[in-house]
Amino acid sequence: MFGLVFTKRKRVQKAHAQKMLSAVNEFSRTPAFYEELGVPDTMTGRFDLISLVASFVIIRLKQMETQESQAMAQRFFDVMFRQFDYSLRESGVGDLGVPKHMKRMMQGIQGRTHFYEMAFIGGVDENGKTLNMDDKLDILNRNLYSGVMDESDSQLAACYDVITALANHIMGRTDQEILLGELSLPAYDELLMNEKSAA
Repeated sequence: MFGLVFTKRKRVQKAHAQKMLSAVNEFSRTPAFYEELGVPDTMTGRFDLISLVASFVIIRLKQMETQESQAMAQRFFDVMFRQFDYSLRESGVGDLGVPKHMKRMMQGIQGRTHFYEMAFIGGVDENGKTLNMDDKLDILNRNLYSGVMDESDSQLAACYDVITALANHIMGRTDQEILLGELSLPAYDELLMNEKSAA
């Protein structure tokens, strides 16, 4: 009986995690990121943008510090990496190459989550030093643009504004909304407008 309850709970959590991932995917396909903000429209660029959005979901789940949130974080990782596995195979990566790519992707998301939490949530580095705007733009540049942007570039600054509004939105969702997979991500234009209004 307890096994059936656990299996049902796991199935429900997986459905909620898939719902969150679908929202992450849809937001990451926003053409403005590639056409207006200069994010590379490549497999790597798309992975980097998905990783960015997913990082805030992971951070928000981590903030809850409950067994349920930990389980949801695991379900979210499971469905996300199942998607990555499928994408790699669709792109022609063979069975022997997939594990190596998946390991690199896992390390990439873990590293990005750490740096995005510093830049957009905590505002301090590992040593407790307060990050200034140049520090934050550098983190975004290195992790989303592979370091090719000039820090004075207006595209980088505009992207920072949109991502700040996105982070604020996800961090502002209630525990219950997150556990139900209800991200309700605003449209790109709405995020940009909200951040300009806040400024």
